[in-house]
Formats: sequence, structure tokens, C-alpha cells
Amino acid sequence: MRLALVAPPWDVMVNAYPPLGLGYVAAAVKERGHTVSVHDFGLFPGATVNEIVEAVLATKPSIIGITTWTHLYHVCCELAQAFKRSAPNTPVLMGGPHVTIFPAETLQDEATADFVIFGEGEFTCGDLLDALDRGATEFSAIEGLAWRGPDGPVRNHDRELTRDLGKLPLPDRELMQIERYPLRAWDGEPMTTMMTSRGCPYACTYCFKGLFGRRYITTPNERIIAEMDAINARYGITHFYFVDDLFVVNVNSLLEFTEAMIKHKANYRWQCLARVDRLQREHYQAMAAAGCSKVHYGIETGDPEVMVRVDKEATLDEVRNAVKWCDESGMMAKGYFMIGLPGDTEESVQRTISLACELPLHEAMFSLTTPFPGTGLWNDIKHRFDGIPRKDLFRRASYYYGTRTVSEPMFNLSLLPTKRLIELMDEAEYAFRTRGHRARMIEAELATPVKRWFFRLIQHKWVKRLGVGPLRNCGKNWLRRQTPLSGNTPVAPAARR
Repeated sequence: MRLALVAPPWDVMVNAYPPLGLGYVAAAVKERGHTVSVHDFGLFPGATVNEIVEAVLATKPSIIGITTWTHLYHVCCELAQAFKRSAPNTPVLMGGPHVTIFPAETLQDEATADFVIFGEGEFTCGDLLDALDRGATEFSAIEGLAWRGPDGPVRNHDRELTRDLGKLPLPDRELMQIERYPLRAWDGEPMTTMMTSRGCPYACTYCFKGLFGRRYITTPNERIIAEMDAINARYGITHFYFVDDLFVVNVNSLLEFTEAMIKHKANYRWQCLARVDRLQREHYQAMAAAGCSKVHYGIETGDPEVMVRVDKEATLDEVRNAVKWCDESGMMAKGYFMIGLPGDTEESVQRTISLACELPLHEAMFSLTTPFPGTGLWNDIKHRFDGIPRKDLFRRASYYYGTRTVSEPMFNLSLLPTKRLIELMDEAEYAFRTRGHRARMIEAELATPVKRWFFRLIQHKWVKRLGVGPLRNCGKNWLRRQTPLSGNTPVAPAARR
């Protein structure tokens, strides 16, 4: 069988992250002898439906697989319909987070998919291709599959989650052509993504657990390092971003990994997502010595009551300690914050903004709270719908506020008027650009009032709103030459030792 795997375009931006999920599926079905091509149109935001159909059908696929995210579900449906019009005898398969929540409902639309994979896709996709290759017309034995039966959609039994990640083949980065992706590390060098674990044991109400569940499963350290070595040998990449739901759960496993990295002496740099309540000062020091250059934190809110309301299970003291210890260890910290969480008020959002500016964060990202299907927040509002909601609702299911498709939240869960909620998004970004930790560092190193004035100018929200990109980019490049920030640049592992 010839499988074409398709990722839809993000019509507002280039997706700089290689589609690891498709890479894992591609590698797994190739092991069974099938032919695979990967078409990631996330690299081409302007790609039209006709262009995508033409490019994919040029590979003469036996079956077409489309990965779906909630905010792009309408695009995925348009693609599926176009494929079926142009190649009516070629079945269309959908997988990914969104259809995992709505497998049978997705099949109710006669013009979209013939098959839906819910949950992990590697073995389910392989079983489906094997069955199609045998000429099967009945698929009820394939776990994790929904399909269009003679009497309507059929949802098969769930597939048990993978318990041993070491048995999965590494994602096929050759098919993904990862050299095309513009992902960069803090020093401008190419960086790529890896997944070293699956699952997260926590139950934050805004987080989706439908694909990998709450069972936390890790990859053996020797396999992680071997994958880094293979990527480095093929592409020369030395920066890695572990995009696990949560890299740091088991402290003992973390320390074993840092020891293995130090012994390996490869001088790799890596980034990861960590919780603020898992580590102590010495753990950050061990991570820094092992090459960790940046730690990402889902902080979300600066209001303790809101934090409890979304089951965050952390305190503001833990937030402050974690970011401080990270910074003191020579690593950068990035914080993620949500505006418009359930019960958010003017006061609680201002506390969130103040916390972001107070902490020694090198980066901060503010996003609109979005109740994605399958999350606790979604369960609180899903009673408003009769069956699966309309695709036009999901067009707004993006936390990237300010894009062409997102000018308001999918749902306003806060106690604020929507207009004020949007204003606070702008205010949060502007506050961090002008009052945050990195802004303070830059201003401290700018020797003259003129340079400080110019820095403040290019940060202004009206410069951003007017779309004066060349001015902002020119200014940022000029400031970068003026401000080496040597005291805050992560130290190489070898130098630390």
C-alpha cells in the first residue's frame, strides 16, 4: 500500500515544528513493508486546496491520511472532500487530537473520511493498511479504528496505550525533511524536536489527555541519546527541544538522564517542559551541567484562586522559586500564561501580568483560554451542543490571538467582557516587552538615552499593530549587536564542569 500522510496548512503562520506524530506513523508502517510519503503543508500557509490535492495525488497514494487539530478541522474537512472528488476510489483516513474525541461523529459527514484512528496511531494505521492490502471490507477487529460500515459509522474497541516506547521505531525524519523547518535555538542555530515520553499524570482542566492518557511512560536514556546522536550525524544539529507533555515527572529518572548526558560528552543543548513544583535548586544545577539551556513552564495565572480553579496543583511561591533557581543555574526560562481562565477578573488578569513581568523569564507567551474538546474546560460547556459542534466554531479554537482567523475567543470563560479580554491580551504582551526581565536586562546594558528610547519605541503596541515589520526587525537586530547580554547567556556544559 502507498500511504500519503498530510498535515494541513496553518493559514496564519508557518508551523516550525516537524510533525513528529506523522513521523512515528510513517516509520511504523514502513516497517510493515508499505510505502509512505509525508506532506506537511504547515510549511506553506498560503497553499490552496487545489495545490495540496495536486501535490498529494502526484504520489499516486492507495490511501490518504490527514492529521487533524481542532483549530484546523474545517481545513481538514475541505481537504478530505477535495480528495474524494478528485480521487473517489482512494479512501481517506483521519487521525489526530480532534477526531480522537469525535471518531464516529466525524464519519457521519458522508463527504469526509472513510476511516478515523482515535488515540495512538502507529499500530492501528499499520493494521488498517495490512487489511486493505488483503482486500478486506470488514474492519471490526482493528482496535483504535472507526470506519464507515454498511449501516453507518462503527467505532471499534479502544487500543491499549503503548507501554514500551523503546519498541517503537524512531520517527522518520528523512520523510519529514526536517532540514526545511525554521525552528531555531536561543543562539540562532537550527533546533529540532524529540519526544522522550508519553502521557502526563496531572489533571489540569485546560489540557488534553486523549492521545496518550495520564499514564507516564518514558524512553530509556540510551535510546534518547542514540536518537540525538543519529540526528546530529545526519543533520549536524546540536540543539534539541523535548516536546513531551511533561519532561520532568520522576526526579530520579531526570538525574539518571543528566548523568548519562554528562558522561556522553557530546556538548548537546536541550530544552524541556517542566512543572514548577517538581524540582529543587540542585536539580536545576544538574540539568544545566547536562546541557539544558531553557526550561518551559506552564504557569498560566498569577492568581492563586484561579490556579486552584483549573486544578493546577501549584503555588505562586513554587512558581517564583522554580524560575529563580532556573535563572540562577544559567538556564533561560519561558513562561506560558492564559488570559480568560474560568473566573478571571480584571484584578486576576492584572496579577498574571504583574507576575510575568516580575519573574526572571527570558520569554513569555500569553494566550487566549480555549476549551479544546476532551479537556475539563470542554466538559463544562459541551452540554450547550446537540452532537458535534459546527466546524465554524472550531475556526476560533486557537490560542494565537491576533491572527487573521482569531479575533475573539472560541468561548469567553472569564467574568470579563470579550472586548476587555482582548484588550488585556495586548496589554499583557506590551507589558512584558517593556517591563519584563529581558527588557530590564536590555535597558540596563544600553549605554545612552537614545538607545533606550529606540528600544521602547520598537516595543510599542502601535508599531506592532501598524505592521511595521521592517522597523521592528531592524531595531531588534541593531539592539542585538548593542547588547550581548553575556552574563545571561547559558554556559556550555563543558565550561560548567
